[in-house]
Amino acid sequence: MKRGISFLALLALLAFAVPALFAQDTDQMPGAAASKSSTTFVRCGKLIADADQPAIDSGEIIIVDGKVTAVGRDLSAPAGAQQQDLSKYSCIPGLIDAHIHIWTGPRGQYPSLPLAAIRATKAMAYAVDSGVVAARSLGSGGFVDVALMNAIEEGTIPGPHLVPAAHAISIPGGHGDFYDFPPDLTPENYYTPENGFINSPADAEAAVHWQLKYGARVIKVLASGGVLSPLDSPFSDQVSPEELQVIVEQAHMAHVKVAAHDENLPTIWAALRAGVDSIEHGAFLDQDAANYMKQHGTYITETLYIANNLIENGARLHMPDYVTRKANQIWQGELQGFKIALSTGLKIAAGSDQSYEPGKGTVRDEIMTEVRFGATPQQALHFGTKASADLLGLDNLGAIAVGKEGDVVAVEGDPLQDIHALERVRAVIVKGQPMPPANRY
Repeated sequence: MKRGISFLALLALLAFAVPALFAQDTDQMPGAAASKSSTTFVRCGKLIADADQPAIDSGEIIIVDGKVTAVGRDLSAPAGAQQQDLSKYSCIPGLIDAHIHIWTGPRGQYPSLPLAAIRATKAMAYAVDSGVVAARSLGSGGFVDVALMNAIEEGTIPGPHLVPAAHAISIPGGHGDFYDFPPDLTPENYYTPENGFINSPADAEAAVHWQLKYGARVIKVLASGGVLSPLDSPFSDQVSPEELQVIVEQAHMAHVKVAAHDENLPTIWAALRAGVDSIEHGAFLDQDAANYMKQHGTYITETLYIANNLIENGARLHMPDYVTRKANQIWQGELQGFKIALSTGLKIAAGSDQSYEPGKGTVRDEIMTEVRFGATPQQALHFGTKASADLLGLDNLGAIAVGKEGDVVAVEGDPLQDIHALERVRAVIVKGQPMPPANRY
């Protein structure tokens, strides 16, 4: 009798369980878990809602369904809103990094693409927990950055808004080539336009098409050599004017911007004449080139932190000798370019050139380094918020204002007086929802 009852109970259980199992197989991705409230009321000690405007003492913010609906003082908390009391801290907009790469594991290791992507999810979580709400990925392997963008946008993993370049366009043996095996082991299926390698204008056109086909939202071209690549010199010209012209034409036909890596003046000029949208690094930028950039509205993405850090801490970081040697070769040129860009009033975006390895450098370091070498704290905050948002085409970010995304970073201290307040992140709110703040200091 008991066995019969148990059998009937099992049938009843299956009757409920089987439809539930089959119901999970849908055409839509599962949504994110419901938050406590769709409305968030934030109290700030000092509110720097816009880096170009005066701060608001005892400022308040209302965020509904992830969007800012009110900013000011003496606001009334809506009924049922979750409240975030950050009145001990200064609140700033979410930060935006205009030049990153993607961490996929220890340097020198070449994991499988599935493992690389899984590791990279930690980097994305670290970025958003650090208060970085958007980033432009300027070169990765295997379209990992495109995959991350899609996973973040559909809510599968946490992370910042990501603008991916997929493979940076490079010549074989250039700044995008880390393959240093002997010629008899060179894989022919590796040096292809799909992987970003070019040897002609036709290759350049194909390389742009491949990156766009597989999801790139910006095109990155390595016009000069660089520092971290083992096979080249930062003073070499690596892409011909004809190739640069084709790259820009094809990208702009698709309404996609082009970022050019340039560590010497001749390649800066070649990229500018081709019509690129941003100069990355800009070592040895001179006044004539700066005047041309200002006239044409071309951005420069400053990346002072990485070169300065390699010079000051390269040995401690166990960097190869060629890296510290090349960093020393270009550092004064990058500093020169920054000072000229600053004095000329160029459009400047902040780029860390970091991979967002958990616990390591972020755009906060770049912002602080720019202040160290001549920017005011207000200028540097502008570079890492509104300016970077403009360069990335993310109009809903860059400031805490009605209609924009509800992103807030709370820091201990006043970053307009002491930029090192950015080292002390105490709370991060993204789309109105609190995130676990990441502090590495």
